[in-house]
Amino acid sequence: MAIGALLGEHHSPMHDLESFFWVLFWICIHWNKPGQERRKVNEFEEWNREPIEKLANIKIGMVSEEDRFDKKIRDVFSEYCKPLIPCMQELRKVVFPGGKRWLSEDMKLYTQMNAVLEKAREDRELALC
Repeated sequence: MAIGALLGEHHSPMHDLESFFWVLFWICIHWNKPGQERRKVNEFEEWNREPIEKLANIKIGMVSEEDRFDKKIRDVFSEYCKPLIPCMQELRKVVFPGGKRWLSEDMKLYTQMNAVLEKAREDRELALC
């Protein structure tokens, strides 16, 4: 869920875009190779039980500092998903510019996120050649 949605803000399409970021983040932590069981990472399993406002603050802390975010994803992403680290780093920069959550709608966010994802797809295709 988007941070603003957790804080009870009126729904916006921006929440949907941010939620996509968090879903991809969650997948990269828990997804193993196809056919393998989902990984359990206790720190993030706790997110399922945290009070909503506390979870919002945890997420704010997660994205507020680039170096902390980068270290965390290197530490917790599954080996299978580690190739997505550069993509997640770039998505963090566009979804949370300056390490801050958005406070007003940015009509360019979808286009910016799409460009990051498209570049990741192209880079992955080049790596497979």
